[in-house]
Amino acid sequence: MAIGLTAPASAAEEKYFVTIDTVGMCSVILDIPGTELSAGKESIGAAEGYDSMEDAKAALAEMKDEKKCEGVVVGG
Repeated sequence: MAIGLTAPASAAEEKYFVTIDTVGMCSVILDIPGTELSAGKESIGAAEGYDSMEDAKAALAEMKDEKKCEGVVVGG
């Protein structure tokens, strides 16, 4: 029973972040607790992250419209 209770708690800790790399390309990443950003990437936008991919993508679109990003990298 304890195993079933731990899965939702870890999922709740996941956050989405908008990042920018050294050449100005932005993307949305899923931050899993205990991991670090790739070298050369910096988090921009909400410091606490976003609760959903949709919220992070909306923030990314806003940043792109404001010319904070040179372009957008879309993961596969």
